[in-house]
Amino acid sequence: KHARGKLASYTEDAIVSRALQAAAEGATEVWLTSEDTGAYGIDIGSNIASLLSRVSSELPAGVMMKLGMTNPPYMLAHVEPV
Repeated sequence: KHARGKLASYTEDAIVSRALQAAAEGATEVWLTSEDTGAYGIDIGSNIASLLSRVSSELPAGVMMKLGMTNPPYMLAHVEPV
């Protein structure tokens, strides 16, 4: 995928860690967004379904997770797991 240069996903651990840090600092919403969030993980052997499952299971109660900016072909590939 080359929308704006080479795709470069953060690891799930890094994203979960930052989400938990934001929650600890009082955030009530965590936004996961990028140029194409549905393409998450293609470069590191993961995918958006795995990330969403991991983040949602580790966020404390009362912290909402919101997803932004995805193209249908990438997200549709993960409809069942999501």
